[in-house]
Amino acid sequence: MASQYTIPGYLRHVLEVDVDARKVLLECYWKLNEHLPSIEEQVPKVDQEVSFATLNLFFAPSPIFPHGKDSDRVNDIPCFAFPESLEDPRSKISLFLQDVIRKHVALYGSSITALKLLLPKVNGYVCRGDIIQRRFLTCDLAEKAADFTTVRQQIRAFDFKGENILQRALCGAVGAVVLKRLPGIDQSLVTSALDLLDHEMLYRLSLTWILDAPLPRKRLAMVEGRPSPAVSAASMGIYRAASALGIDLVVLDHDGHWVQDPAMESLRAEFIACDITIDEGLPDRIVQAVSKSKEPIDAIVTFPDAYLLSTARAAKKLGLHTNPPVALEMCRDKRKTREIASADVQVLSVTGVADLKQQLPLFVDLIKYPLIVKPTMGCSSEGVSKVTCETELIDAVSRNEEQFPGVNSLIEPYVSGPEVDANFVLLDGKLIWSEINDDFPSSAEMQLSNDIPDENSASTSSSSSSKSFAESSTIIPSILPGNEIALLKASLAETLVKLGFRNGVYHLEARVKDSKSNYAMTTTGVELVESPQSPNATREPSVFLIEINARVPGHQETFAVEYTYGIDYFALSMLMALSSDKNSGSKSVDNTALESVIHTLSQPYSAHVQYPTNIVFIPAERGGTFMYAKPLPEDLMRHVVEYTVFIQKGEVIKDPEKEGKWPFVAYFLVVGSLTGREGREQVRRIGERIRKAFEYEMKALE
Repeated sequence: MASQYTIPGYLRHVLEVDVDARKVLLECYWKLNEHLPSIEEQVPKVDQEVSFATLNLFFAPSPIFPHGKDSDRVNDIPCFAFPESLEDPRSKISLFLQDVIRKHVALYGSSITALKLLLPKVNGYVCRGDIIQRRFLTCDLAEKAADFTTVRQQIRAFDFKGENILQRALCGAVGAVVLKRLPGIDQSLVTSALDLLDHEMLYRLSLTWILDAPLPRKRLAMVEGRPSPAVSAASMGIYRAASALGIDLVVLDHDGHWVQDPAMESLRAEFIACDITIDEGLPDRIVQAVSKSKEPIDAIVTFPDAYLLSTARAAKKLGLHTNPPVALEMCRDKRKTREIASADVQVLSVTGVADLKQQLPLFVDLIKYPLIVKPTMGCSSEGVSKVTCETELIDAVSRNEEQFPGVNSLIEPYVSGPEVDANFVLLDGKLIWSEINDDFPSSAEMQLSNDIPDENSASTSSSSSSKSFAESSTIIPSILPGNEIALLKASLAETLVKLGFRNGVYHLEARVKDSKSNYAMTTTGVELVESPQSPNATREPSVFLIEINARVPGHQETFAVEYTYGIDYFALSMLMALSSDKNSGSKSVDNTALESVIHTLSQPYSAHVQYPTNIVFIPAERGGTFMYAKPLPEDLMRHVVEYTVFIQKGEVIKDPEKEGKWPFVAYFLVVGSLTGREGREQVRRIGERIRKAFEYEMKALE
């Protein structure tokens, strides 16, 4: 077996393996990187201590199928057999390596297969069982990332000074990253790419992901098991995170829920049938269901808005840690939220049109149009209207009275200024992570030239006749001025603590009043730009809170945040539910371990690999029977990492204008390949192209 290469710094071995019952000899080259290269950047202190080393390994293009007797050397190259410890079909590393080798042999002579093994430098336990895989979601150099350990499996520091390093590395690695296959068989390209991959390792894994203590085994009840993956991807993010964290998930939902199926046992530890109809008796039914669990429940969690309050009340009855029900009630009722967060803002709550007409004369001198009308209790943008006169005001209240019986309408001033989504992670009342995202104007706002000025003309018209307040696009991260982002974080975090929230993931919506930026129609579409000088230019920016959601953002944004920052809100939300507050007096060894993992999983990527994301929403503009949606062109889809067409063929959508509900037809999650402002422009333009290219057919109702 003649060697094709002599590579400086690399050692050669021949690896003897069995592939599909045939003996194969693979000439491999390897190099140990005990000290990863330094990177010229400002990195947090935690990033200075890297808890792993890497080993470069690649296989020469042409495997040999030998005949004759075995030998410990082939053409004077050391030869060793696949380690016996890797023959176990249950071993993650064994399955991974066998898959890599099988694919390499199948590509006989056409390319080089290269990978990096991650070798631990410390003893301990991994923070989550798929940390490497999740942190390499956006790495263009990586074809595949894999983890070989679990949260309660002890890791032993690798002995870098002993003999048989390659053999031991194949057995002792905690994970691996396979290099994306490069064209041809030029080894210099491969070695250069592997060096670049070391930089990616530092950008993505410079955090304390190997911890001193393991995550304790905990049993977490989840109220409402989420829709089937065939309907929504939301569920898979939750179940994936629970599995990676070693959480025993107990699902409470109606009898017949999809996760009750025995085929879904791998997703949960237990399913308990429970009537989760939302009514006054729900907290007691949750308590009864929890009491039926095979083992004690440590905490309860839920993700939909509608179940937050009932779940918290049930947790209180069971003596489990939870968000304060009183605080949740304030968030649920938008008038109460306004009284706490913006007491100086004049609002009016009415039961219906009759009540409005009775109260209106008392406030006629205070009312200044435009106004916002919305249900005091509701989710998304359902029932939200912007009105410019008394006739429109009465119509909006009348529509809400019909669509949301028993729910008051809240009337408040319309506050202009850029809207944002703000996500916060609180631990013991302290902010440990936050990020601000730009919520692009809805079609209703885009009709108003004051809100969307055209940089290139004196007036702007919108091609859409829709008055939807449904989201159009959310781009992560925000490009508001730094002082306004700091103001948002400080003000909104203070409001959360003021309401009594201490532990959890929180999703807020707000506007920056008198911002130095505004949305404008540029030559490449709507974008946030520096505001022109105006009479109000001397006013200082301020925060106007729209609403508080004591939960993770919608799954689209939760996924986007993980792609941009490497932070998984589903995982953090479950860990927070299991972690008690310092003020509760129940601090324990388990809690210390939980908090260590929470801190680790709240660490973002380096800015070098924080690629912007654009969540492109396609709301229904009219009612009818949904017929089909055309696939997007391949040149657009290669930028899309997640998407869903929400409406099924034959599904009837009522007229959004009459219903005040604007369902989404589809959404697309776009991830950039550039960082900073260039990445922002890239994903924004791709989003514009997707919106124009996406076509669907809605048959008019007869």
